Amino acid sequence: MVNATREIITVVSTVVGVLATGIPLLIAFARKTKKFVKERNWNRLMETLPSLIIEAEQFANYTGPEKKEYVKTRLVMYSVKNKIMFDEYKFDGTIDDIVKLTKEVNKRDKDKNVKQSVLPLISN
Repeated sequence: MVNATREIITVVSTVVGVLATGIPLLIAFARKTKKFVKERNWNRLMETLPSLIIEAEQFANYTGPEKKEYVKTRLVMYSVKNKIMFDEYKFDGTIDDIVKLTKEVNKRDKDKNVKQSVLPLISN
């Protein structure tokens, strides 16, 4: 009887030790996997975004907000098709940042002339 009790205690302590080590490892693995999938999906959407912005810029009769809505709609369609969670507010800022950067890099002559004519007035 004493030997049986010792064996039971040994087995139970071994199982508890394995669970105490294994459960945190499984939780950490699940978190890392979830983070990896989230980052991969974000990268997939970010790879698609520039081509959609270029496509929207082809519509000369659209206003800026209409082009942005077009891009967001196409991103939502892409994310639904590929089963990706879509965060509209995150992409609002991202789209604005990309458009702002491209406008800064690719200034048109009329934009340059306006800023040059306004700057002397401000500095006086």
